[in-house]
Amino acid sequence: MDKHMREYKKLKEDYPKEILLYQVGIFYKVMFEDAKRTADVTGLKLLVSGEASGPVPVCGFPLSGLDKYVGKMLRNGFAVAICPQTKDSDGRIRREISEVLTLSCST
Repeated sequence: MDKHMREYKKLKEDYPKEILLYQVGIFYKVMFEDAKRTADVTGLKLLVSGEASGPVPVCGFPLSGLDKYVGKMLRNGFAVAICPQTKDSDGRIRREISEVLTLSCST
């Protein structure tokens, strides 16, 4: 399991019911069970990443598709946690949940 997968799993501990959108570069990635649900609802292609002994389902889309895919998820009853990447003052990339969206409201 690579560092992004480990970080994704750690973030999911605090947001177990939400679909977690995890920014990597100019894409948002969705992994594990979230990827399966997201692919079913959005029509995104479900891929497999990781080692052959422990394959991980993944899907994703470019940053420009955020509104489109979040809208599809919300209209299908899912809550969405958005995790953008930012750079700190030392130039290190950091990720944390910036907002959680539901059909009725956002926080």
